[in-house]
Amino acid sequence: MSQVSVKGLTLPAILALILLAATVSGCVAIPEGQPAEVEGAGPEPVTVVYWGHNFTPRVELDEKYIAEFMELNPHITVEYEAIPTDFDQKLRTALAAGTGPDLFAQWNGDIGTFYAQGAIAPVAFEAIGYDSQQAFMDLYVAPENTLQGAIFDGKLYGIPNELSIYGCYVNNRLFEEAGLDPDTDFPATWEEMLVVAEKLTKRDDEGRLVQRGFDFSWSNSVWMFLEYGAMVRQLGGSELNLLTPEAEKAMQYWVDWEANGLGGPAYFEGQMSGFIAEELAIECDMGSWARPGVLEAGIDYTVKSVPIWENAVNQNHFDIYAYFHMVNSRSEPAVQEAAWQLAEYLDSHPADYLAHTGLLQARVEVVESETFQNIPFLDVFLDQMTTSMYSPRIARFTEVADVLARVRDRIIVEGMDLKESMALGQEEIDAILSETR
Repeated sequence: MSQVSVKGLTLPAILALILLAATVSGCVAIPEGQPAEVEGAGPEPVTVVYWGHNFTPRVELDEKYIAEFMELNPHITVEYEAIPTDFDQKLRTALAAGTGPDLFAQWNGDIGTFYAQGAIAPVAFEAIGYDSQQAFMDLYVAPENTLQGAIFDGKLYGIPNELSIYGCYVNNRLFEEAGLDPDTDFPATWEEMLVVAEKLTKRDDEGRLVQRGFDFSWSNSVWMFLEYGAMVRQLGGSELNLLTPEAEKAMQYWVDWEANGLGGPAYFEGQMSGFIAEELAIECDMGSWARPGVLEAGIDYTVKSVPIWENAVNQNHFDIYAYFHMVNSRSEPAVQEAAWQLAEYLDSHPADYLAHTGLLQARVEVVESETFQNIPFLDVFLDQMTTSMYSPRIARFTEVADVLARVRDRIIVEGMDLKESMALGQEEIDAILSETR
């Protein structure tokens, strides 16, 4: 058969040119079974499983912003579970088993354990639109303090959805009844607290307390880090080293507080309860989140900074604590990227969360917002954050906290010598830490 020619081109050559043009324009069908990038097709579908605490005001906002996020990112499906009661244990068990959600929000007390287990991934900054870790950290007030709780080996492993610190709520009426001014007479030091608390203390005819001036938090052992440990670190020591003058001095203060009839485990019913009932004049274990409850109780109040020792080495107050959004390192890479994008979207509305939940994220934008400026005493909490610390970010944090509580209770409840109890506690702490190295 003869070849057909067009201006010197044979028919096979013409067909080849037609095929090439069609391929460039995307009009050629790819044989079945061959992979192809189809122009206009979106990313592959991804599902992110997200667990959080069942804090109703936050859940309502989370659901709102998750719906917005999925609308903006139709390839991402979010399965959100607000776990009502056993969140901590459920999350710890799942991550220890190598399973669990893709994204979760948990407090820094667990982050040391999660890091030691290799269960969490560092923040993927490029995925959330930042060219470096520093660029992201610059969003926050005093980031070297406020974000330190999630930094390991120089890398950030979480985005905070709540940054908090305790302040001292003062019942103005009870102060005035005692002839005290909440502003000028509030104790700036632990030494002064002894004097002021006694003036605010009331006892019945049999010597039983009916009103306490101040008291520590005695129930959950984590307060031995957040409060006792912070007092030790003010003196330049560490609650992980109990055989020091600093650790002994702070522990003796707690022991003497109970022995002198100013408070103690027998009187502690829980955070806020004594203050709300107006049986406690100064409550120093409440954050900015406590304001709605205090207002609802109709209490005229002031917020002051937590006291510091007269001879303090460090100017920290009680510990900073935070709930960080963290991502499961065992999730698929595409899922991790989507999880970080979800976390950043949720945490990029700090003024809304502050206004509706009372939770502070300490981003520069919210501190400069009208919402922040219109809420009394937020500056007190923020100022404390700039000089304060996180508790030690160790694995098996809760177990060490339990040891510290046992040290205290052996002295107060069982009457054991302070040095003896501290020595026993040190042996327990050393055993725990040696197993985690």
